[in-house]
Amino acid sequence: MLWSCPVEHRRRFGWLKSGRFLRLISAVIAAAVLAAVLYNAIMVDRVPPTYTIHVGSVLAAGPAFTLTSLEVDFSEAVKHDTAEKAFSLSPSANGTFHWQNLKMIWTPAAKLPLSTKFHVHIAPGVQDVAGNAQGGTGDIDFTTVGAPTVISVTPATDAQTVAVDGPVLITFDRVMDTQKVLAGVKVDPDFTYQASWNLAVLSITPTKPLQSGTTYTIKIGDPAVDTDGSKLAAYVTTFKTVGMGLRVTDLVPTPNVAGVNIRSQIAVVFDGPLDESSTNGAIKVTPPVSGSTKALSLPDDRSPSAKPTPTPVGSSAKLLVFTPDKPLAAHTTYSVTLSSTVKRTDGQVAPAQAWSFTTGEAPANALNQIAFISDRGGANNVWLMNPDGSNQREITAELGPVTGFDVSADGATIAYGAGGAIKKMSIGGDNLQTLTSSGNYEYAPVITPDGSSLIVGRRDGQGADLGYWRYPLVSGAGTGQLTKDGAPGLGSVTVGGDGLTGQPGTPAWADRAAFNTDGSVMLMVRGSDNVVELIDPKGVAKPQSLDLVANSRPVWVALDNAFYLCATTDGGATWAYYKVTVTGASTRIGLATSDIAASGHGLALLVKSMDGSVHVAYVPQAGASPMPLTTDATFIETSPSFSPDGSMLVFGRVGSQSPGVSAGIWTVKLDGTDLTNLATDGAFPRWLP
Repeated sequence: MLWSCPVEHRRRFGWLKSGRFLRLISAVIAAAVLAAVLYNAIMVDRVPPTYTIHVGSVLAAGPAFTLTSLEVDFSEAVKHDTAEKAFSLSPSANGTFHWQNLKMIWTPAAKLPLSTKFHVHIAPGVQDVAGNAQGGTGDIDFTTVGAPTVISVTPATDAQTVAVDGPVLITFDRVMDTQKVLAGVKVDPDFTYQASWNLAVLSITPTKPLQSGTTYTIKIGDPAVDTDGSKLAAYVTTFKTVGMGLRVTDLVPTPNVAGVNIRSQIAVVFDGPLDESSTNGAIKVTPPVSGSTKALSLPDDRSPSAKPTPTPVGSSAKLLVFTPDKPLAAHTTYSVTLSSTVKRTDGQVAPAQAWSFTTGEAPANALNQIAFISDRGGANNVWLMNPDGSNQREITAELGPVTGFDVSADGATIAYGAGGAIKKMSIGGDNLQTLTSSGNYEYAPVITPDGSSLIVGRRDGQGADLGYWRYPLVSGAGTGQLTKDGAPGLGSVTVGGDGLTGQPGTPAWADRAAFNTDGSVMLMVRGSDNVVELIDPKGVAKPQSLDLVANSRPVWVALDNAFYLCATTDGGATWAYYKVTVTGASTRIGLATSDIAASGHGLALLVKSMDGSVHVAYVPQAGASPMPLTTDATFIETSPSFSPDGSMLVFGRVGSQSPGVSAGIWTVKLDGTDLTNLATDGAFPRWLP
């Protein structure tokens, strides 16, 4: 039996107690423990995530944009819900989260408020994917930007002696909405320019040299905004261009102009008061012309003042005028020289000048001619041209701006206003009369259909409104007041080139009245407030004010037995053209923006396109859908007028970016064909019967 076999147990298992075995076991156990520790240390993640917070978009100066994102960069992948839950913003704002790898991005649902300080907080509890939670917090503060501003301008505001051909650089504090900024730019006096952008810098470069010694103002307002849509506070800067001692600012007639009135004076306008003793014989004309030279002051109706008279030594006279003893020869080129002897009252001398001009020929009649206002001769005067644009010649010969005119139905007589005085003469320039009596200011002349009377707006020598008056042109008797108020205000001499004001519609100082067929009723757009008034030209019935405010000259349509004009009834929020009966009943017909013209039932309207530009359109009868005759968005059309046979329209144009600068006079057929440029300048054209 096995149990009975002798075995030596102690000798067989004794090695278990040997020192070598025990040392081996200890080493194995130590290695296992070390391996476990190393595994735990190396392979098991027990480190919580770290992170940094920063603002997504800021200006160089530090403030954040109102649509900025907030970004949190984690050191490792985290559980998104724990990170989003830990995020908070104070003041609170709605927003959304999205992730880019290890980056959590919060984007506001709407623009944050301007100039507001925010606090970003990351609370404890952000967990990585292994469940390790961040125990600390994270915080940053940031402030949103304020409204966009201009931080610098070159030349500096109120800079003097600025170059006449350099750019104006306007630097904003951020990138702007370029189109909306340009839409908000206004320059005064108006000049054409090219605009360009370099990031936040707007460059305005004149396309031709500015006037020397002139103060220019640049304004930027509505609808200018930055790229976030934040509105720019209105900005204004001014600078003055360089002067040149006693400087010549204008020459009349303008150098190289053709078609000058044979009764024109020759004038030199300076930028300082003249020493009259230095002016004797200073102007010479070739071929030789006899005449007299005097220092004068131009008419000025900006405030009550005396009429122009020769001015004594030491006064503020800045105008040197040569008046020929008799009319100049027609179709003749004259050369003029100004000597360098003319001095300012402080002794500074003006440089010598030399120029030439060519006369036109006085017309015998103005029927089927196009009349318009142009300053090409040096001052705003009335010009005539043939329907094809040929034979352009000056009709009035004023040194100050002509602001309104009317021609009699037979084309033989013209009445016009200049410097607050009304004058009339034959269309050829004979029998010139000043109708306005000393001590009054008068504007907006309009001749009655039968040619017997002239209607004018009047103010007294102190500028008080005396309403509208009737002058007899035939009998010499019967002057009477038609309305007690409504006359245009003072200031017609401020009208710039070609009579343009930069605003839609006919200026207040121009005639803005129409008569019915027999002349018994007149519809007037008052010069003082643009209120429409129905007036008895004989002054028997009291004027009737209508609930319309207009910006156009009204027209009479005999076939409809009614007037038409563009007006508003809601303070200018909307504009439309209205039909007005001889009893004063008005009916809104359709949309229009300003001046209107009529031929039979057909009407020419000015309508606004989808791009915001204004174009001339034709309707064969009131209420019909307008058919645009022009579509070029770089232009705005003005002052339409029908040809006598009603087959064509003449109209003025200005640049859409420069509404105070003429882009010429044009014609077009009623189907939109044969668009033709008749003159490169001029405004307020009228195709005479």
